[in-house]
Amino acid sequence: MAVPPSQGMNSLSTLIKRLEAATSRLEDIATSQSHPAPSSSVRSPGSTGQDALSGLVTSSTPAPPPPPPPPPTAAVSLEAVISSPAIKAYEDEIIHTALAEFTAKAKDIGGIVEQHSLLLEPVCSTQLDYLKLASTHSKPSTPILALLKPQADAIQAVMEAKDKLGRGKEGREWGACLSTVAEGISAWGWVQVEPAPAPFVLEMKNAAQFWADRVTKQFKETDTRVVDWAKSFIALVDALQKYVKQWHTTGVTWNPKGSPAPTSVSASSATPPPPPPPPQANTSSAPAPASGQAALMAELNRGGAITSGLKKVDKSQMTHKNPELRTTSVVPDKKTPPPVKAKPQSITQAKPAKLELEDGSKWIVEYQEDNKEIIIDQTALHQTVHIFGCKNSVIRISGKINAVSMVASKKTSIVLESAVSSLSITSSPSFEVQITGSVPTIMVDTTDSGQIYLSEACMNMVEVITSKTSSINISVPTGEGGDFEERALPEQMKTKVVKGKLVTEIVEHAG
Repeated sequence: MAVPPSQGMNSLSTLIKRLEAATSRLEDIATSQSHPAPSSSVRSPGSTGQDALSGLVTSSTPAPPPPPPPPPTAAVSLEAVISSPAIKAYEDEIIHTALAEFTAKAKDIGGIVEQHSLLLEPVCSTQLDYLKLASTHSKPSTPILALLKPQADAIQAVMEAKDKLGRGKEGREWGACLSTVAEGISAWGWVQVEPAPAPFVLEMKNAAQFWADRVTKQFKETDTRVVDWAKSFIALVDALQKYVKQWHTTGVTWNPKGSPAPTSVSASSATPPPPPPPPQANTSSAPAPASGQAALMAELNRGGAITSGLKKVDKSQMTHKNPELRTTSVVPDKKTPPPVKAKPQSITQAKPAKLELEDGSKWIVEYQEDNKEIIIDQTALHQTVHIFGCKNSVIRISGKINAVSMVASKKTSIVLESAVSSLSITSSPSFEVQITGSVPTIMVDTTDSGQIYLSEACMNMVEVITSKTSSINISVPTGEGGDFEERALPEQMKTKVVKGKLVTEIVEHAG
């Protein structure tokens, strides 16, 4: 069958287009074979283009390694404690040096001095544990009393031991030694003082120095070991003051990068204990009340809020307005009558008066009241007289003795013939002293209102030393007939700075 010419041309044109398309397809295949794609980009059957793209990116970019696990907390804390220069300084300067020397000298003396002195070791060790804890933990927002309790208990033990060991004849013999430690132990409470704990330690050192001087005065002629012991205690407190000033200028130094401070700590280790279990249902979340010095500090920190729980008393409940209430043990209340605790009888009981010679060398005059006939006439040159807690009494001392001291007495007079060493008056207001012979030194400390009558023999030799006093008058003899002229000791000083130095002079008031 013959094909029309127009139809043949159309078939030829279609065939040429198909050949061009096939040629183009073959060129694309040849180009793709000369530049093969990476094997990782080959898609699995059924994968989408987005899956292939993500697989390519994953294969060309390596994944970052997982972070290493954090080191154990205990190891970090231990290493930080060992490397802390403040901890090392406390161990070297306080415990291994100053405390060790003080303890060694106490053991040389023995007896109650050694017993009392050894109580400082727990104080320093518990404080070291607290400083170790601070070096590995951040500072708590409020003081945690449980962390301070071991130190407070150790300090309280020193104070209570002073009262227990100070009883009896031996306790009175070593009373100044016990008071030296009891007054200075408060210096270890610097951990609660901000922002200047070093001056606080210095103040406690000065309080201990007062009693250490008395120890030196008492034992310098009889036992130099005790004098060295007193000096070593002052050196210990001095070392503590220097340590605090260098390492804890504004308060205990905490670690700002450390973990939060625990709520409790063992007295023998600074490593924090495991966290407490979760609170149970229907259980109070209030912390247990602290005891000892820590509880006292907590109450003082409450400020004005400490009186918030007080109840207003009705006039019908006031015993001074209703004397009949004093005969009953309860106070009537409109709601419920709460019981009233009776006052301890021991608080109001006066201590027995005492006048005796101990060990043949020390006259003890204590708690005499309204007794103007106290006479000490069987005296010797080596004897001393100690007057304590007397009121409105007169003590006459005949002969020549070593020294006389009066402490915590009121309106008490001393008539003294002669003393080789000194006459000391401390915390005894409204006193009177008359010297009939000679005394080289008269010391008056922390006393207001006093009168001293000197003899002719005292005029060219006596020295009067005063500290923290007021209204002290000295009457000097003016001639025959027993006349005296009263002269007041100066109380006001004026200080100038002259060429970089302080120059102090007395301000005299004329007219």
